[in-house]
Amino acid sequence: MVYTSTTRQVYEDEVITIYLDLSLSLLRLVWKQQPSSMQYRQGYRRAIVLALEHKTRYWLTDSRRILYLYQADQHWMYAKMRPLLKGGKLQRMTIVLQPETLIMTDQGPIHDRSTASFRGKKLFYLDFFLDVESALSWLQSPD
Repeated sequence: MVYTSTTRQVYEDEVITIYLDLSLSLLRLVWKQQPSSMQYRQGYRRAIVLALEHKTRYWLTDSRRILYLYQADQHWMYAKMRPLLKGGKLQRMTIVLQPETLIMTDQGPIHDRSTASFRGKKLFYLDFFLDVESALSWLQSPD
């Protein structure tokens, strides 16, 4: 992952590390190991608080160390993250996954415009990538 002189680590525990780069308005959530459901949700909650506090516009989650994710946790993310981030400045979010994990990820809520999905309400865009470089490039590309 590319780090600049303005990148700083703002949180770390046994499961996650969170970095902020204020000059890029970027939050990076890095999963260091497979989380339990509780750790997964706590990690995202902590990152949401930081994203709102620092008014970040871009968010990159590096989930390559997560080998599987329960459907309930995926749906929790879609249902709970969106309302929490509604008042923030987030424009784009990307999640970097292993190919095997991407195949098992339910992307229906993202692409279903008839529900309160991420894109359906234009709150922010969410996409998935297999490598960090492509994800960063997409985050920083003009609309």
